[in-house]
Amino acid sequence: MREPPAGQTMRINLENVIISLIIGFFIVTSINSLNTLYTSITKEEAVRISKNSELVKEGLATDGYIVSIEATFYNSSWVERMKNYTIPWADPDEEWVKQASKAMREKYENVLEGHSIWQVTWWLRTREAPIEGYTVIVIVDAETGTIIHATKGVGFG
Repeated sequence: MREPPAGQTMRINLENVIISLIIGFFIVTSINSLNTLYTSITKEEAVRISKNSELVKEGLATDGYIVSIEATFYNSSWVERMKNYTIPWADPDEEWVKQASKAMREKYENVLEGHSIWQVTWWLRTREAPIEGYTVIVIVDAETGTIIHATKGVGFG
């Protein structure tokens, strides 16, 4: 059997090394991506963490409130869009548009790049008149489990 010329053997070995490296990088990247999927906290954990917000503690400490909780997951792409939020249909030079856009961006500016969030809304209603009360909105980082932002939301009733 005839052996290939020396240069050709080197080229075949180099190709095998490059292909092996590409496959190795792909495997490592895939494993890291899977780990990211499973490191997010659960909805229940987000609610438990949000309960530590001072605004939520204040609301829960008041006797006579009926509490409802909503938790919504937002992925990192959505969060990044919110960091650059503007009201598309409004005149960007109007003061109210500037203030509303700034308030929206401030909610999400401290979320680390590439992180998703849980937005937990606490509805605190009075027992005497359940249509009266207010909301507390708590933003929890889905990867780290830290409270990013908490704000007293709308009052109603």
